[in-house]
Amino acid sequence: MRVIVDTNIIVSGLISSSGPPAKIVNALLQGLLIPVLSPDTLAELEAVLMRPRLQALFSRAGVEAEEFLAEFHRLAEIIESEPVDILVRDEKDRIFLELAATRPPVDFLITGDKDFERQQYAGVPVISATLFVRTVLP
Repeated sequence: MRVIVDTNIIVSGLISSSGPPAKIVNALLQGLLIPVLSPDTLAELEAVLMRPRLQALFSRAGVEAEEFLAEFHRLAEIIESEPVDILVRDEKDRIFLELAATRPPVDFLITGDKDFERQQYAGVPVISATLFVRTVLP
C-alpha cells in the first residue's frame, strides 16, 4: 500500500514508541507500507528531523534521526509532483496536496494536521493516524 505520511505523524511516531503514529512508522520500516514522497516533502522531513529541539526528544526515545532518514529514504518511493490549483488553509501543506495529485494515486494521506479540511484531495482519502491504524493497517 502506497501512502503519504505527513511529517507530524513521523515525528510523533519517532518520539513515542506507542500509539498510532509509532505503529505507522514501524509499518513503514517493516515494508508493510510504501512511503511516497516528493523531493519537497523529503526536504521538509529532513529539516524537521534535524531541528535541535527535537534531537533531545529523539535521543530520549533511542532514535538516531540520521539513521532513520537513511533507512526511510531507502524504503521510500520518491516522485516528482506538479503544482495543483487546490485551496489549502496552510500553504506549507501544498507540497502534500501536490503529491496526492500524482499518478498513479496513493492509497491514503495520513495526517494529524487539521488544516487538511477535506476528506480527500485529488481522490486520495485523508485519514488520521488513529483511524488508519484501527481500520486499514494490516
